[in-house]
Amino acid sequence: MVPPAPGQSDRGHRRVEFRVALAAYRGLVYASPMAFDAIRTLQNLGVLEEGTEARAAPLAGGFWNDVVRVRAGDEDLVVKHFGARSAGWTLFPIEPEFEARALDLLSGSGIAPEPVGFWPAQDDRGAVLIYRFVPGNLLVDEVTEVARLIGRAHRLAASGFRAMPVTPEAIMADADRLPAVPDDDPLWLRLAAVRPEPVAMEPLATPVLIHGDFGSGNIVAGDQGTWIIDWQCPGMGDGAEDLWSFLSPAFQAVYGRKAWTPEQVGAFRDAYGDKETLARLDLLSPYFSYRYARYCVFRVQQLQGEAAAQERYRQAALAGIDVLELFQSSTRS
Repeated sequence: MVPPAPGQSDRGHRRVEFRVALAAYRGLVYASPMAFDAIRTLQNLGVLEEGTEARAAPLAGGFWNDVVRVRAGDEDLVVKHFGARSAGWTLFPIEPEFEARALDLLSGSGIAPEPVGFWPAQDDRGAVLIYRFVPGNLLVDEVTEVARLIGRAHRLAASGFRAMPVTPEAIMADADRLPAVPDDDPLWLRLAAVRPEPVAMEPLATPVLIHGDFGSGNIVAGDQGTWIIDWQCPGMGDGAEDLWSFLSPAFQAVYGRKAWTPEQVGAFRDAYGDKETLARLDLLSPYFSYRYARYCVFRVQQLQGEAAAQERYRQAALAGIDVLELFQSSTRS
């Protein structure tokens, strides 16, 4: 058992213990407890001078990571402390170096926040990534600018990231790498009944940079523009994967949001524009849907004792199963 950190509440301590246990399931190297002082870290790294008046406030969304906004004079920064990193294969890896590399590649593009610096993990802390704060709210309704942004990202020259699966057979192989769930699990039984059969498809000739976790919860929109955040699991793959995840009812369900309307889906596709990628999206959607639903079924099993998170993943799995049932019925008719 991990003892409570000084000043840590029992509830906070239980959350740390839960993270440690869940990290073991996900194959993560986890640094706990996450007692992280963002201002002191900035001073130690030489980003802020000692004695500088600064204010720190945690930002939403950091389950595995500490994400803190620090304001000091004219500086308005986000400090991301990676409390965990992936060790071995996982569907959504936590790779601090990849996020730093992605932000460096995207610097000046207006697609993602501007990076300030990256410091690898040390004995007393995890890796630290610092970037400029972008004001706004998590995306709610507007989708056309998001489509244009991700399209621009897909057209950037990139290399050096992990290779992503780009064919039905490879995507299904990814799904089958996920940990097993009980054979009598009701969600699993429904999903197994609509498993799509892979069809032959030529591999993508030129993989592109993809976000890898591209949902509405990773978009910030405000008066100063729209930005794609949280590039911690990018890869070289098919842009269709990013399009699928953003439009997926299952991804929306994980964020606690309703599925996009047909009008919003159409507007997003029109704004993205690349017909070849959109055609591959239509062909690959059942396989992406199955893989993510399989992941969500697994997460429901993992998240025992975390009722709210468990229910979101259950709803996401059901949304994915609904899509696959519609696909199956359409192919039979």
